[in-house]
Amino acid sequence: MHRVVRRQKTRMIVGVLLIVAYLVVSRLVAGPDLVLPAPTERMMFKADFTLPDVQGRLVSLSSFRGRPVVLNLWATWCYPCREEMPSMQALYRDYHIRGLVMLAIAVDEGGPAVVIPFIQTHGFTFSVLLDPQNTLGTRLQIPAIPSTYVLDKQGRIVGLEMGARDWNTPQVRRFVEQLLAEDGGGPTP
Repeated sequence: MHRVVRRQKTRMIVGVLLIVAYLVVSRLVAGPDLVLPAPTERMMFKADFTLPDVQGRLVSLSSFRGRPVVLNLWATWCYPCREEMPSMQALYRDYHIRGLVMLAIAVDEGGPAVVIPFIQTHGFTFSVLLDPQNTLGTRLQIPAIPSTYVLDKQGRIVGLEMGARDWNTPQVRRFVEQLLAEDGGGPTP
């Protein structure tokens, strides 16, 4: 009897510790500050790709050159991914008309059969691409999802978030406003 109670107590403590550790690490990784790096400090996102969207149409990252892009790797089974997506939808809703592109790349092995019902249920209207073999994540050596790259109009990396973030804060909105206001021309390093 005492073993059962002790085992249940141990499991509960371990579970609470894991939740606390996740919350601490996700905040440390995401960081509180979003600062737009100077153009000379930006690196090109060299992983151009073409993936199918949920309707089967092929979409290439390079087709969005001249517009800032939020590129998010996620999955329907990923709790932190699910938590951040409504804030991504809010950001997209308010800024897509001004040119912001949001590409959510689903790495679910089930492909459209799993992803389509999920995005329909939640009313997400940003572009969802399918990468069931996680080829892009492997190529980028992404250690975990969600992972999000933010690219400027020239395709240079201006932000990288490993872990969930609230994408609908005043700070993020200022960051996006700055990105949208930037000139998209000129040479890339």
